[in-house]
Amino acid sequence: MNNLHRLIKRASLGLLALPLIVLGSMAQANDFPTAAPEEVGVSSDRLQRLSNTMQRYIDSNMLAGTVSLVSRNGKVIHVKSQGWKNKETGEKMTDDSIFVIMSMTKPIVSTALMMLYEEGRFLLTDPITDWIPELEGKQVVIEEGGVNYRKSAHRPITFRHVLSHTAGVDPSREVLTEEELALLPRKATLEETLINRAPLPLSFHPGDDWQYGSSTDYVALLVERISGQPLVDFLQEKILDPLQMHDTSYIVPKDKVDRVAAVYSPSGPNQTIELSRAPEYRETTYFGGVAGLSSTVSDYWRFSQMLLNGGELDGVRLLSPKTINLMISNHSGD
Repeated sequence: MNNLHRLIKRASLGLLALPLIVLGSMAQANDFPTAAPEEVGVSSDRLQRLSNTMQRYIDSNMLAGTVSLVSRNGKVIHVKSQGWKNKETGEKMTDDSIFVIMSMTKPIVSTALMMLYEEGRFLLTDPITDWIPELEGKQVVIEEGGVNYRKSAHRPITFRHVLSHTAGVDPSREVLTEEELALLPRKATLEETLINRAPLPLSFHPGDDWQYGSSTDYVALLVERISGQPLVDFLQEKILDPLQMHDTSYIVPKDKVDRVAAVYSPSGPNQTIELSRAPEYRETTYFGGVAGLSSTVSDYWRFSQMLLNGGELDGVRLLSPKTINLMISNHSGD
């Protein structure tokens, strides 16, 4: 877990691109270039170990099902669906299953903001209050001797801070007053929610620490305010359509709901899984940066391969290699 924590911290500016993808499942093998494992220097026997490991998790009821995908040098060498898409209904996992991808939303939304960065709309050192003035005058919670008090932040929150999870926007509930706790419930839209929470204190002075959390929601709001477009429209026009990510969306269409994998959560001392979200058509007006997208393996592979290619896929360029290098550099100092 400590190694994972360090890896996430080093994956700065919202990005973590891996040639191995394991969701609860992944997608269609005929959507991407393929190769035999040995053609690109990978052992088929070693890949079988991945399948065996996934099956052990399924057999021990720690996962309902998986679809794993491995690629090398731009060629997919392994796609395998295992287990159940929905244990309750007995539906088996398939390669084209659609998953609620949770925090894998973050890299896509962060990429959107970096596309605006490339247009020269802001510098990473600019304060985000240039675009979200409602966040002016933020205070920080200081805890000393079992009590806490508020102090003006030493510096403003910058674009770099919200992209690298160093803004401190997730104070512990234990240090909030009753009035502040009342600001936490989500509103109908992301913008309403974040502006309603504007009076909340920061958990540390921006840039002084690292805290994985909800700062990518502010990234999403910045995309909307800088571009002048709703987040869903910007993502569709600038990322999803150009990369042919046709099964990625905040609202899964009714005719695709039968492909959605049920969401299971660990429970009890053995961390075995229980159903937490059954597939169904869901309308929403809340489009966040922290989570919210659904996708398939083939779609997310296309996004990941674009990053690995230095910002380009199939002749479509979203970002320059220089910007990609900036995004995968260490911005936390660890």
